[in-house]
Amino acid sequence: MKRSLSAMISSLLCLSLLSAGPVAVHAASTDEDNTIRTGKEATLKEVLKDSFIDSGTLMPIKRLDLDTVLKLSLDHSLNYRLLTLKLTAVKLNEGSLKEQQKELNNASGGAGSSYTLPESIEEIQEKYGEIPEEMLPSLYPTLETNMVVNQLLNGVGNIADAMNKQLQGQRDQLILALKQIEMEQANTVLDLEEARIGIKLQVTSQYAELLSLDKQRTVAEKYLEVLKADLRKAELLQEMGMASAVKVTEAQREIQKQEQQLDGLKNKYELALVQLSFDLGIVYDPNIELADLPEFTPQPISQLKRERILEKSFEMKRQWNSIILAKHQESHTRTTNEDQEDLLELNVRIAEQQAEKTRIELNKKIDELYSNADLAYKAYENAVNDYNNAKQDNIHMTKRFDNGLISRHDYDKSAFMLTQQELAKELARIQLYVVERSVDALEEGFIM
Repeated sequence: MKRSLSAMISSLLCLSLLSAGPVAVHAASTDEDNTIRTGKEATLKEVLKDSFIDSGTLMPIKRLDLDTVLKLSLDHSLNYRLLTLKLTAVKLNEGSLKEQQKELNNASGGAGSSYTLPESIEEIQEKYGEIPEEMLPSLYPTLETNMVVNQLLNGVGNIADAMNKQLQGQRDQLILALKQIEMEQANTVLDLEEARIGIKLQVTSQYAELLSLDKQRTVAEKYLEVLKADLRKAELLQEMGMASAVKVTEAQREIQKQEQQLDGLKNKYELALVQLSFDLGIVYDPNIELADLPEFTPQPISQLKRERILEKSFEMKRQWNSIILAKHQESHTRTTNEDQEDLLELNVRIAEQQAEKTRIELNKKIDELYSNADLAYKAYENAVNDYNNAKQDNIHMTKRFDNGLISRHDYDKSAFMLTQQELAKELARIQLYVVERSVDALEEGFIM
């Protein structure tokens, strides 16, 4: 008896532990109290292992170009990896539900019998003919038994009907669940492609910004040399008595301002490079070489038909899937009252209204992007005109310098104005390149 009681208590304890979920088992060790061990939960006193929080091995690289950036960005995007894993998980879940559906389709609660035994003398005589009167008393126990058996048969039939209804309800729920999984899978495929385009556009913008900062930094360093030459000229003129100390002070202040701007550009460049290096999984190298953007011919942006853009939009496709799912739920749900019917119908209307709201919002974004594209192209045209004008001015200044009409210092300052206009043209070209890639993404269905 004691052994039975002990075994029962042991079994109950085991069941209790199993119902509470998986339990981590490990041996306590005083020399490992400050580390997280396999199977041990994290607490306030514990320290996570370096292998868990380490960002992994970073790849050293000396030169970057846009093609390399685009490839590395997809290879190291955690969001893209998670979506890929999610798609696999959804497919596995769909397969599991289909197996359950096969089992349910083959399952049956049986069927109740429509056959009943006679429960009265009249029913017996109707079925078997006239019965001698002297035999009637002996039939009463049989009639009572028949009544009990009929009640049992009716009960079995009711149970079978209830089980069949329950099985049918489970089949209906499984059909709805499979439709939801189907829609989730379709939406995940959309999310995956949208993420791919979005990642490429994002890192293109990051690389373009980094390239712009690098070019600005280079020109700012050249301008600092021009200002230092101005300071040397002012100091020389002061020594000759041809300029006051005010001119020297002004030149010194201009140098200080330019040095501050140059420091700001360097800080922005370093921060942008750190962020891009982290996103690409490469070692941060402040001396990394940046290749220019691919060659392209800037042209005015031609707008695609609005309907064509919207029909390829990832967001509109998701809204369409929401409507399809709501209508499927409405037509495949067994309702028990009018409120449930009204709710399912309302869900369809909500999905349709949400799609209409999304369509309006996307139209605004399309207008905004095309407007920005037009402005970017006009800014590039203006920058090209300014550069051409500066080039003509520089040609005249070169002739004057060759004829000895202006000093070397004034000529160098004039030449630097051409450098500034060339930078402005280059920055406008880079900005236009990014905008054109945004338009390409828009016409592929990615609407920011």
